[in-house]
Amino acid sequence: MKKKSWFKLVPLTILILAFALSSCQPAAQTTESEEPADTQAPIDTVAATETDEIITLNVGTDYIWDSANPAIGWYNYSLRNMIFDTLVEWGTLDEFVPGLAESWSVSDDGLVWTFKIREGVTFHDGSPCTAEEIAWSLNWVIDNEIETMSSYVTNMAEVKATDPTTLQITLTSPVGNMEYLMVFVWIVPPSVWEGKTSDEIGEFEDIASSTGTGPYKLVEWSEGEYLILEANENYWRGKPSIDRVVWHEYANPDALVQALISNEIDIIAGDALPFTAVQTLQETAGIEVPVMLSLNFDEMIINSFADGTQPASLKDPIIRTAMEYAIDRQQIINVAYLGYGDPLISPVPPSMGDWYNANLQPISFDTTEGNRILDEAGFTDTDGDGIREYSDGTALVYRFYGTEGAQNARIMEIISDGLSQIGIDATPSMMDEDSLIALYPAYDFDLVYWGWGVDPDPDFSMMIFTCDQTAEFGWNDSGYCNPEFDELYKQQGITADHDARREIIWQMQEILYTEKPYIVLVNYPVVQAYNKEKFTGFNTGCGDLLWKYCFLEGSPVQ
Repeated sequence: MKKKSWFKLVPLTILILAFALSSCQPAAQTTESEEPADTQAPIDTVAATETDEIITLNVGTDYIWDSANPAIGWYNYSLRNMIFDTLVEWGTLDEFVPGLAESWSVSDDGLVWTFKIREGVTFHDGSPCTAEEIAWSLNWVIDNEIETMSSYVTNMAEVKATDPTTLQITLTSPVGNMEYLMVFVWIVPPSVWEGKTSDEIGEFEDIASSTGTGPYKLVEWSEGEYLILEANENYWRGKPSIDRVVWHEYANPDALVQALISNEIDIIAGDALPFTAVQTLQETAGIEVPVMLSLNFDEMIINSFADGTQPASLKDPIIRTAMEYAIDRQQIINVAYLGYGDPLISPVPPSMGDWYNANLQPISFDTTEGNRILDEAGFTDTDGDGIREYSDGTALVYRFYGTEGAQNARIMEIISDGLSQIGIDATPSMMDEDSLIALYPAYDFDLVYWGWGVDPDPDFSMMIFTCDQTAEFGWNDSGYCNPEFDELYKQQGITADHDARREIIWQMQEILYTEKPYIVLVNYPVVQAYNKEKFTGFNTGCGDLLWKYCFLEGSPVQ
């Protein structure tokens, strides 16, 4: 699930937009805090308002989100998923389940999708949510080109309600992944958004911007400190068993871990739990540490932009192939992820099912082979400084950037050490987020350590390599552009037959495997921790204990 965490799993180019918006607008919050950003949330204050009948789940994280406004908010989809509903929902990792739509069907030509809408659903403000309001919401996304959701609705020619319980969507061409396209298009109420201009939509930072139909209502947010959700008593699935969910923001991973051990919080969210703390928490009485399959992976981006500032040698497929042999994925898993995770060579993880191209041959760590490849190509170290020279005489020295953090530093050192063993200098350069963001959209880098939490359908994993996504605010962080790949991307998007579409997706993975805009590294799991003496019954099938479908299905209370 893209945009899953604050920095590591969000594309650099999109972060430019997020920071541009946040720099000129106030945060969506109901209280102003004079506490510095590195203090923890006022947990005692929240607890003091409780009664014995109120069940509260205290969630710890290192970053809550960027905005309450779903039109401009890119972060913490687990939190947004508790507030908003969609037509179709992402259930466990490999399934889609009914949401606001009870069922759906498609015409023989694949162009008209008809959704049966649930009766009796209302938004948090009490206004109705029928097929008419849902049609209005989807058209609002289309007409206003809502950045956070518009990529999912580009193929829609017409959206209309034929009656209060029937929604009809007409497409410009058939698709093979309609259910997926509906998963992240939040349904919002006209009672809040109708009549607002595009500028007003982007500037709307009131709590009301998070009015949805989901199981929880947003009632308070103090930026950098805490956020409070309260159960929606009128939720169509029934009132949640947990009355209140309070998110607390902590300055660093150590503070998060200590907060869980000391019972200040009940669960550590998402990717906030450091792998270095897993063993400690596993050995702590009363704490459960599930390790779950995920769609997360990290990679080394190789600048592939035609007009980027990378040296000519980096565009050579021989160099890229040799580099991959010099990267020890297993050592990364052992050192950075404490043995959890699996080597990965495709941006489509195996947890995505048969979309993963199982025919791709893993490239094992083998510096002997890496050196042989470079020797055979004639790229030798002529001056004895330990660094090879390219055919144009330039040294194989590359700028290797990543964001600050102990785990990132460990991974980058492993990569750098391996490359040095084949005569390539890629000394890690750690920088803050703003500095790394500033490298785009000029593609002013050579190598970048990065990571993704991708969507449950391969469409997104492939889209991030298309040519048009190199434009400003696009998703393409490598700058890769291949017309053949783009044509295949278009074809997979209009291929309704699963097997035929899978063949295209496999072919696209083969192209990326050969041309290497990324050297994909590790498919690492989601590891969370919670207080099992206060809460139990979490469903781990979604890869996130706080993902709405599994959270509600598990009913995590004793």
